[in-house]
Amino acid sequence: AWKPVNDLTWEFALRRGVSFHDGEPFDADTVLFNLDRMFRKNLDRWGIKDVPAGTSFEKVYPFVTRWEKVDDFTVRVHTSEPAPTLWDFLGREPLVPRAWTIKHGVEALNDKPVGTGPWKLVAWKRKDHMLFERHDGYWGTPGFTKRLRLQVIPEAAARIAALRASQVHLVEAVPPLDAEVLGKNPAVRVVSSVQKLACRVYLNGRAKEAYESGGRDGVFADPRVRMALNLAVNREAIIAKIFHGLALANASPVATVAYGHAPQPAYPYDPTRARALLAEAGWSGERPLTLQLLLPTKHYGQAFDETVTAVVEMLKGVGVQVTVQTLDFGTLLQTLTKGTLPPNGGFAACRTSNNLDADDFVRDWASTTLVNWTPYPPDLLALYQSTRRQVDAGKRLALLAELQQRVREWAPVVSLYQEKKAYAHTTRVLQFVPTQELNMDFRGVALRR
Repeated sequence: AWKPVNDLTWEFALRRGVSFHDGEPFDADTVLFNLDRMFRKNLDRWGIKDVPAGTSFEKVYPFVTRWEKVDDFTVRVHTSEPAPTLWDFLGREPLVPRAWTIKHGVEALNDKPVGTGPWKLVAWKRKDHMLFERHDGYWGTPGFTKRLRLQVIPEAAARIAALRASQVHLVEAVPPLDAEVLGKNPAVRVVSSVQKLACRVYLNGRAKEAYESGGRDGVFADPRVRMALNLAVNREAIIAKIFHGLALANASPVATVAYGHAPQPAYPYDPTRARALLAEAGWSGERPLTLQLLLPTKHYGQAFDETVTAVVEMLKGVGVQVTVQTLDFGTLLQTLTKGTLPPNGGFAACRTSNNLDADDFVRDWASTTLVNWTPYPPDLLALYQSTRRQVDAGKRLALLAELQQRVREWAPVVSLYQEKKAYAHTTRVLQFVPTQELNMDFRGVALRR
């Protein structure tokens, strides 16, 4: 559990009775050691001189100033400014056993991970498989299965063939059409869960001066145009025909599974209103709007190319002329890094997050990251910054809800859908429940004899 002591101090109460796979207890000294290791401070008190170069936490999280042990199971972390998402940062960074790491070095964990989870890695072959055994010393309920084998099968067709042949019991990332077909097979069960994968069309709304001068450039700085594009997209048709139900329309900038998500009304499919907004903004048949859309050859989303093709046709239906340029992901990154996205340009991409908090999504338009092509106006920036200063959970959730409502109205991107991930398993597999994260939880899973 965690709680703010004041605006600049967080207190973390650690679970008792937790141990690492090698038997070392997890306690306050473990947390202090890991914070010292991550921030490269106080290393001498552990008898080590340095740690391998990695993420520079002191640069990424400069507001974290010091940490202290209150008792064997309580730690306090102090910051130089309010940090309402500190729990998220600490919760997603792996903590390693103190004695083992001091003896073997942190780099040895790459080949022999030692954690506190319900399974421990006992063997693996790169790009082939990983073998796990149940950790009977796990603090929670141990898994029913004694051993797990994770087999690497990159191609979806090969995974499904292996499932049909009973060479494996469960496969992940089943394509939508295959999921629909497998769902009709009495020997197979298909389950799915919503993921934090939000697919969008990002628009160049930076060229405000060009827009205000009345020229053809900078068109996406006009919120009427951005809203028109959102109203031109028939998301329900995309979800039904391309994803066979394995997606959902989410008008909030925050993924539905993130802490702080506030549901927002979906953008309706209203091509008539879309044409009216475009005409109001000065774009019509005699002066058609053009969009130069960049599409990376590799992306996170499934059926994304097919989706983009459908979106292009829908935009054409309201008079928007779209040219699509396909390029490799590295070239797209160079374009975005150099700031050379055309004034009437945009790019299609699926955005995910390793974080649990809504901040990782709503900060997109306040950051210097590659996706911030439509920066917050002053009033929304001020509202966003207020969410970064509020440590009271209830008050912060209210601010986040207001921000999401106003971002939906502001429409910085063309919101498409949030993907669901499909899994298929044989009927021998019992009690598998997919998570909403990138990992899988096998603690409650049993295998029928």
